[in-house]
Amino acid sequence: MYSVPPRCVLAVTDLSEPAGEAVGRAARLAARYGARLLVLYVAPPHVAPELVEFARLRLRSHLRRHAREVPAARGTVRTGRVAAVVPDEAGGEGADLLVLGARGRHRPGGTGLGGVAGSLVRTGEVPALVVRRPPGGAYRKVLLAVDESTASLAAARTGTGLTPGAERLLVHCVTVPGEHLLRMRGVPEGELERLRRTRTEQARPAAERIAADLAPRPARVLVAPGRPQDAVPRLAGSEGADLAVVGTGTRSAVGYAVLGSVAQHVVSEAPCDVLVVPGPGPGPGPGPGR
Repeated sequence: MYSVPPRCVLAVTDLSEPAGEAVGRAARLAARYGARLLVLYVAPPHVAPELVEFARLRLRSHLRRHAREVPAARGTVRTGRVAAVVPDEAGGEGADLLVLGARGRHRPGGTGLGGVAGSLVRTGEVPALVVRRPPGGAYRKVLLAVDESTASLAAARTGTGLTPGAERLLVHCVTVPGEHLLRMRGVPEGELERLRRTRTEQARPAAERIAADLAPRPARVLVAPGRPQDAVPRLAGSEGADLAVVGTGTRSAVGYAVLGSVAQHVVSEAPCDVLVVPGPGPGPGPGPGR
């Protein structure tokens, strides 16, 4: 079970510059909360021993450059598949937060760090912070993407707890049921717009209730028309958010998060960093990101 604020931060790097930015963000978070910082490099399977030793030297230099805020940060080199090694390391070390770059050095077969970001988020059992921007100070503006599920509220609480002092915008997206079919049947755009306004007005009380359950309450509540997988990345950009927070939905019987379309699109399309919070165990009904 993870805690907020985190007690142990695991940053994953492939020793590239974008991955170094993720290590830098992890170091700032660890320093802020007094958490342990572990930095993991995963070498390809069956790599020669001398290359593993070279990677250890490179990792020490990587830490000196990007993790100066945490002098006690520990670097580890392991071999294997990134998507398999990282969850194992996170569980063994009791990590509360996983930090990785949205981009990284490419490996043959699409196994580079950036290429498996979605897989790492999907199989993780702790919140995963996908870093897209160079680390600066603390996050200043945070977009909390929610629906009416308890898993969504839990994700928003995690994002709130991790970003004290930030301005927070709660976003609840709504759609008109069957809008595409209505358009195909020739329903005028003006009528569709009226339906969107009606749906938005109907959804606002639920969004306000969610906001009231968060402490501190978000500065703004925005009920936006459109599919959340499209609207959330767009709003993150137009609102100038430097962090978006989404939930993954429920977890499968084998403990993996169900990374739905919303979380998947936000991770790949948002112009800012993204915090993905795993949902609860298996249960009835859809979760956010479905």
